[in-house]
Amino acid sequence: SGKKHMAGKRHNSAEINCKNTVAVPSRTTELLNGVDLYQLIAETLEGISFPATVADPQGKDCPLIGASPDFVALTQFPTTAILGRNCRFLNEGCHLSAADRLDIRSCISTGKHFKGILANQRADGTHFLNLLDMRGLKIGKYSRTGEDKWLVIAVQGDVSELETAEIPFEHVELMQVVATAIRDALKAQETIVVGSESEGSPSSADSAETIDPFPEPIWIPGEVREQILLNH
Repeated sequence: SGKKHMAGKRHNSAEINCKNTVAVPSRTTELLNGVDLYQLIAETLEGISFPATVADPQGKDCPLIGASPDFVALTQFPTTAILGRNCRFLNEGCHLSAADRLDIRSCISTGKHFKGILANQRADGTHFLNLLDMRGLKIGKYSRTGEDKWLVIAVQGDVSELETAEIPFEHVELMQVVATAIRDALKAQETIVVGSESEGSPSSADSAETIDPFPEPIWIPGEVREQILLNH
């Protein structure tokens, strides 16, 4: 089934190590302006029926470029406070172990699979335990440089009230749903244009970079680590 389970205890809000410090951030830069890829991904995630996000690890500070309606409902942050930001705002005021921090950075830099249970905080300051799956997905190549263009696909789930034996280690099927939706959106485009003014874009200052999509997106293989531990 591609799923593993943990035996152990029930989690509750008292065990989630967070402080009530989250404030809804405001976007001061319109990162989607002129960036057709970002617009395409944002529109695609609107059709996903579970908590999921897409980030651009080749953009400045790995911004979120798509968030599903269920992710918005889970976190209570509006889309305008999500897109263009690094996902770390969910960890503000919450404990994040050094091991998890390193593993997340590894996932963002290499695309290798990260899976873990993280303490997160909603926009209203309430806490939850987030079962997070992230992996890199190659979607095409830059026409000019031949460099792979890849995204970080993430699926989330609130497991605060579940017995650990009930928690699946991976969202394999849901991750593939997101990848398939992106594939279908890309198939409608002969090339994808990345605006030259987008922050973090590999394009030159005077020309837009185009991406030639792969017929099928390619998951980046490997794991950042082999076993999830609830505590480090």
